Amino acid sequence: MKINIKNISLSAMAIIAFASCSDVVDYSVPDRTSNSGAPAISQIYDVQDTGYVAPLNGGVLNQMIHIKGQNLANAKKIRFNDVDVDVRQVYATTDEAWVKIPRVIPGVQNDILLYETDKGTTEINFPVSIPSVEIEGLKNEFALQGNQVQITSDYMDLYGFNDTTETSPAKVYIENVDAGYRKEIHCDSCSEKFTSIVIPEDCPDNSLIHFSWHEISGDKTVTIPYRMTDQLMFGDFTGDLGWWNDWGKGLVTDGTKSGDTESLGFGFLRVKGTYDAWSWNSTGFGCNWKWFDASAHPENYVLKFEVATNSSNPFNNYGDNGASGSKNGGYNFTLQAGGEGRCQFDPVSMGINNTYGKWVTVSIPLTDVLKGGSLPTEADQFVALEFVMQPNTADAWNVDHCFGQFRIEPKKY
Repeated sequence: MKINIKNISLSAMAIIAFASCSDVVDYSVPDRTSNSGAPAISQIYDVQDTGYVAPLNGGVLNQMIHIKGQNLANAKKIRFNDVDVDVRQVYATTDEAWVKIPRVIPGVQNDILLYETDKGTTEINFPVSIPSVEIEGLKNEFALQGNQVQITSDYMDLYGFNDTTETSPAKVYIENVDAGYRKEIHCDSCSEKFTSIVIPEDCPDNSLIHFSWHEISGDKTVTIPYRMTDQLMFGDFTGDLGWWNDWGKGLVTDGTKSGDTESLGFGFLRVKGTYDAWSWNSTGFGCNWKWFDASAHPENYVLKFEVATNSSNPFNNYGDNGASGSKNGGYNFTLQAGGEGRCQFDPVSMGINNTYGKWVTVSIPLTDVLKGGSLPTEADQFVALEFVMQPNTADAWNVDHCFGQFRIEPKKY
C-alpha cells in the first residue's frame, strides 16, 4: 500500500496546532493608566523609604513623596494647602504616584492634600511644615564698604527678599542712629542656595541691618550687626597689649606682607609654618575691660572674631580630640578670668574648613571662653585672652591661618 507521507505530515501539524490553541494562557497586562473610580490614598512615604517602613503623617517643602492608593492615574490637580503641584512633573499610575511638595509658602495653611483625577477628587489631612526665615548674620561681619557679603540664612527667597520692587513684602535697611544714617537696600542675590547684599559705600561702621517680612503667623523682624569697631578688644594689635611672649608679637601682620589675607582695616594674627604634633604654642594679650553688662550677664554675650585660611592650608579635622570627643588640643581661646580649663575652637565642627583666603566670622558663647571665671565690674581692669595652638593629630600641622577683629557683642540685637 502506498502511504502519502505529505498528507500525514499536514494532518499531524493540524492536530498539534489545534491542541496548542486549546492550551493558550491569558497573560494580559493589568491596565495601570486608567481608573475605575474616584481616587483613594492609603499611605504616603518618603521616596527614599523604599521598604515602606515609615508612613508619613506630614511633609516638608521640596520633599519627594510616594503616594500609594487606588485610581491615582491621570492626575489633573494635586494641591498642598493652596499651592498647586505642576502635574506635568508627576508620574502616576493606577495605584501609586510620585510627587514633589512645592517649595512655595502657601497663602492659606489648611493642612489639606487634594488629589483630583478624571474620575473624581479626594482630600486627606497631610500637614506640610512651613519654615520661618532664619537669619544668623553676615558671613563676614567686617566686610568692607562697597563689597558684596553673603547672609548666613535660610528660606529668605520664600518670603520675598528676591523681590526688588517697591511693593516687595520684604524690606532691608541699614541704620546708624548716632551717625544719622539710614538707607533702604535690596538683596542683590537671593536664592535657595545663596543670599547676599552689597554694603553701601557710605555706610558707617557700627551700623545695624534690619530685615522685616510677613509670615503666616504675622510680621517678623531680625536685626544683625555690621562692623562693630566700637567693640574691638585689641584694635589693630598696636600699643601696650601686655604680650606674654615674642611668639605672639611675631604673629601680627597688616595685610601688606607676601601671602597676607586682605586687611579689613586692622592688624591681625597670622599663624604660618609647620608645627610638630602636640607641640605647645601659646601667647596672650589683653585690654582694659569695658563690657560691664557682659560681666553681669555673660550668657547674653559672645566672643566674635574673623578667621581666614590659605586655600592650600585648610583647618585640620580634630577627630576624636575635637568638639564631639575629648576636646584635647587644637586651637584654644580662653579669657583669663579665673576659670578652669581652656575653650577649644574646633572650626571644622562649626562647618569652617577652608575659607580660600576670605574672612569668615566666628561666634563663641562668652560663657564658653570664661570657663567658669568672672569678669571685672569696674573700669581699668585688665583682662587677657590666651591663644593656644597645639596640633592634636598624629602628624605635624602645616598651617597658614589668620585671626582678627576680636570683640565682645550681644548674642541678639
